[in-house]
Amino acid sequence: MNILQIVTDQQHADLIGALGRFAVQTPNLDRLCAEGTAFTRAYTPCPLCTPARASLVTGQYPSTHGAWTIGTSLAEDCLSLPALLGQAGYRTAIIGKSHLRSCHDPESFEALPHIREWDFFKEWNGPWHGFDEARICIGHTNEPHAYGMHYGLWLRERGIPPEPPFFALPDDSQNYRAFGTWELPEEFHSGAWIAEETENFLRRHREKDEGRPFYASINFPDPHLPFRVSQRWRTMYDDAPLPSPIRKAGEAKNKPTLYRATLDGTVNSRGWNERFSMPNQYADQQESVDWTSDEQEQWRIYLAMTSQLDAHVGRILDTLDELDLAKDTLVVFTSDHGDYMGHHWLWSKGGSHYDQAVRVPFLVRWPGHVPAGERSTALQSLVDLPASFLSVAGLPQHPGMEGMDQTTCWQNPHRPVRDAVFIDHRVERGLHVRTLITENHRLSIHDIVAENREEAELYDLQRDPEEFTNLANCGLPVERELRDRIATETIARTNPWPPRTAGA
Repeated sequence: MNILQIVTDQQHADLIGALGRFAVQTPNLDRLCAEGTAFTRAYTPCPLCTPARASLVTGQYPSTHGAWTIGTSLAEDCLSLPALLGQAGYRTAIIGKSHLRSCHDPESFEALPHIREWDFFKEWNGPWHGFDEARICIGHTNEPHAYGMHYGLWLRERGIPPEPPFFALPDDSQNYRAFGTWELPEEFHSGAWIAEETENFLRRHREKDEGRPFYASINFPDPHLPFRVSQRWRTMYDDAPLPSPIRKAGEAKNKPTLYRATLDGTVNSRGWNERFSMPNQYADQQESVDWTSDEQEQWRIYLAMTSQLDAHVGRILDTLDELDLAKDTLVVFTSDHGDYMGHHWLWSKGGSHYDQAVRVPFLVRWPGHVPAGERSTALQSLVDLPASFLSVAGLPQHPGMEGMDQTTCWQNPHRPVRDAVFIDHRVERGLHVRTLITENHRLSIHDIVAENREEAELYDLQRDPEEFTNLANCGLPVERELRDRIATETIARTNPWPPRTAGA
């Protein structure tokens, strides 16, 4: 069985039209829903790019694989799913965003200036962390470092310069939170390049497969901020209804220090971080419960970015059909983490672990194995994908992997394999947030190492799905039970913290 893993970046779990929760047009993701099963309670093992993506390679939690935050790097000799599949005869490839190494450390493979060493990238196409082939990029929309590696080389060969209006300059500190039209012609969009590279890989495979299956990890940088979308899609949601804000006045009462410090802008003065600002969530305003005009515009662009992304996914699905590969290919669509998108006054992602940041889209199409058109609330974790893919390939489980084989659940979507998911978030050296989510509850323990104390937040997800009321320290028996389970998970992962070599 071929395995095609499609990973987006910072996509809200419900941003799929067929799920009916947002007025978003995603005909190709809807197609995957119709032809497979949508799992609506899937979670990231850590709501940051590098840790989550490293877990997709290793099948391990961040405290084990060591790439615990942005600014760290996954070791070259890591436990590697693609390496295991390659040893079993699979042709393996990673296409699109990598972010397995630091993108801000000048000494890093994935950072400036190395990513613009064009002669190198003309010749180098892997191997990469166990993948035989690599056609990779880094960064999002018009960020300066998005113009680099294989994508940057492709742009350069087509006469696109790494400068405004197409790409921001390295000293433009305001660009990350800016939003609007991306002036880069649509045919040069990173998603268009990734779709083209994937099509090329699939055609080469069909021509030279020699009976070998493939494992391809396809990674789109959208819809991650900076929120910028091609002109044709820019006004697509001008009149569309937007989701209501999940936030209320006085919400910070009885919430952990991290949340309150994010709202008042004091996170980086708490003494939790070492050398660099924390790669973390941010809050812009808390005056009005209603969306501001800027927030509405960011939401409209976010929706448009998702629809544009969906079109690129459609190109890949169409190529599978054209080459008669679809019937022999397991397709899993997901994202590395979500985005708060203004709910609870927060933006981006971070250690507060609200649903919008930690839950991810998760679609499984496996012809002849996974039921079509199903919806399931069975718990899934991204850390489970490597173990599950080994099972699909008919290979034994690796003892170093910490995820669970979900294939029986995929085939019987209403028979869960898990009764809880664990989130292992080393936010910074002075703060470690560990979360356990069950069918009915979410418990998060904030271990504030720098102050030798801890805080907790507990939510009843059935009675309080918005996660407004913190029930921690109220003497509820469920808190003791979940604390014990978090302690067990933590004891199993007590590895050292590798150095963070760059800022976010």
